[in-house]
Amino acid sequence: MKTIIEKATLKKALLFTAVFAALYIIINFTTLGLAGLLRITNGANILDFQFGYSAAKAYDILTALGQEGRSFYLFHILPLDFPFPLSGMLFYAGWIALLVKLVAPSSAARFTILVPLLSMMFDWFENIGAIIMLNTYPNLSVPGVYLGSVSGMLKMIFSLGNIAIIVVLLVTYLFKTVKNKHKVER
Repeated sequence: MKTIIEKATLKKALLFTAVFAALYIIINFTTLGLAGLLRITNGANILDFQFGYSAAKAYDILTALGQEGRSFYLFHILPLDFPFPLSGMLFYAGWIALLVKLVAPSSAARFTILVPLLSMMFDWFENIGAIIMLNTYPNLSVPGVYLGSVSGMLKMIFSLGNIAIIVVLLVTYLFKTVKNKHKVER
């Protein structure tokens, strides 16, 4: 973790931001991703947007997608939804590492770099759960539903954690910068 923080730069954080933004646009706004699925399904969406679900709810969501939508989800959306969390992890970790480096590189704050890794891992587990469910539909695998649902909730919690960490570190950095500027002026 120390090495990641030491090697953090604004240039790397901006590069990770560009990659994350590009994949975000592809997965959310093009016919290769969710826009394509929504066109096929007349607005039915995927499991990723649910904060927890039962087997019955998962069945209803997958049924609403229809055969073509389920196939699109499995063969178009999910293949994009493995590199996307990786890009998100690099984006969040890049900014967290840079801000920790600027604020307190030797403090316990350096452990916050693990939060993006956890959100990525839980997103991948959620995707594995979705793959299991899509491959066992209409007889959904209860372990697949449980894996997808719990992992999805944890992904959302850790994703919000990423944002909170960045906001706290950014506010701390700005406060520290203003405080140091006033010291110099005195």
